[in-house]
Amino acid sequence: MKYELIIEILLEVVLFLGASYLIFYKSFLSSLGTEIAKLSTVEQLTKLSEDVKKEFNEKIESYKNKLSEELALKIEPIKSELNKNNITHQIQFGFLHQERAKVILEIYKRLIELHSAMVSWTATMHPVIKDADEESQQRTDRVNIAINEFKSFYVHNKLFFPKSFCDYIDKVFLEYWDAGWEFGYGQERVKSGQLTPDYFKHYTKQMSRISKEIRDNLPEKIDEIENRFRKILNVEE
Repeated sequence: MKYELIIEILLEVVLFLGASYLIFYKSFLSSLGTEIAKLSTVEQLTKLSEDVKKEFNEKIESYKNKLSEELALKIEPIKSELNKNNITHQIQFGFLHQERAKVILEIYKRLIELHSAMVSWTATMHPVIKDADEESQQRTDRVNIAINEFKSFYVHNKLFFPKSFCDYIDKVFLEYWDAGWEFGYGQERVKSGQLTPDYFKHYTKQMSRISKEIRDNLPEKIDEIENRFRKILNVEE
């Protein structure tokens, strides 16, 4: 049932009650005037006055009960429809909130993994456990997997969040993407061993800058995303 129809029914009920009361009251006064015209003594008028008050109160009470019953018959379907709509809305909202909570958890986990992988990959120094080249490749592979997994999952679940929030996440991800591309290119150039001293200095300085930016600037933006996630989930301090 549309809300416009509900309002229309309520207006009809109010108009019906008002009109019914006026008709009843006018009819009662007409009958009372007829009775008064038949009387001739003060005693009769006094008795009539008392009888009229009693009868009027009884009829008013009866009429009120009748109107209450009629009103209940008209209002009950409206109440039932509103309750049904409210329950449907609660179920839909509850399901959406549960699904969004799952999505938030996965996005947040993938974002943290992406940041951790980028910090490890772009660090200026790495301890060598067994094989430096193999461990370097493992860090590179970890970053590529983290980037792809975050992007794939996030893009497929953007509808759970306001567009303004998605725009913010997009910008943060783009910073990781650009930093990764720039750092990876510089790393490959340095590993090639075919750079002049000036170019070697340029790329190593560039890689150091990227590493610092990831460690110092991006955690603040992750905190902002985390705070917005908490707000959506209604997590209280």
